Amino acid sequence: MNSYQLIIDALDIRFLHIKHYELDYKWQASHRTLHHSVMWIVQNGSFLLEVDHIRYTCKEGQLCILPAHTDISYRAISSDLSLTSINFDAEISLLSNRNWGHVLNLPVVFDQAMHDVQSPIRDMVNHLEDTSPVVSLLMQSSLLRILYELLNREMSDQPISPYSHMDNRIHTIIHYLLSHPSRMPEIRELAELVQLSDSHLRKLFIKQTGQAPLHFVHSLKIEQAKRLLATSVKPISQISYELGVENANYFTRMFKAKSGLTPLQYRQQYSLWLND
Repeated sequence: MNSYQLIIDALDIRFLHIKHYELDYKWQASHRTLHHSVMWIVQNGSFLLEVDHIRYTCKEGQLCILPAHTDISYRAISSDLSLTSINFDAEISLLSNRNWGHVLNLPVVFDQAMHDVQSPIRDMVNHLEDTSPVVSLLMQSSLLRILYELLNREMSDQPISPYSHMDNRIHTIIHYLLSHPSRMPEIRELAELVQLSDSHLRKLFIKQTGQAPLHFVHSLKIEQAKRLLATSVKPISQISYELGVENANYFTRMFKAKSGLTPLQYRQQYSLWLND
């Protein structure tokens, strides 16, 4: 499993709501902190946007993604402005304190992206007034389709490194862990790898990932285990061993602590059951 696949597997997306706006030249706000991630699709007009002190001009045919907790300011620069706003929650469970857009190197403004996402956006807009209890399924699937198209487009334009915004020493450790899945290194070994003391490595990990080094290693192992449990018929004890945990009982406790399910329960819920 490469680092990008690991991040995508750990990405949780949940649609919240969608609304269309017809605005005028008075539309503006300063230093508003977003509580959820927001996607703006600009159908007509233009506006100035400032995200974390970086300025953009957004215009008809463009799409903007604004991750939660960012500081934004905006001001209409056309007399009329039409946009559709999609609110959603997004989090990378492996890096819960990190801005998911930054981790994935997503631009704030997408140019010439509308052709790729017109169909799912149209589906969402056409169901704005739908009161069916199952319309949320269409909204969720359409949102995922939009994000798929945007991420796929970015990947085709240039290789994506999901850890480029992190300290190089964290990048080195993650690369080592992914290259040696059968190892369960001690913190001392990881500290030596990047020439830091144990205490400095702990501070660096907490600052960069929101987790202590050992907790991060366990989280990474659990993400790797989830894929193996769902896509293979290997015994749980073998998966545990392949991920560097020789005691299968300890692996089960660690897995449940991180995911809320035992490995067997996870396999029963998410496995490719036709392989049984």
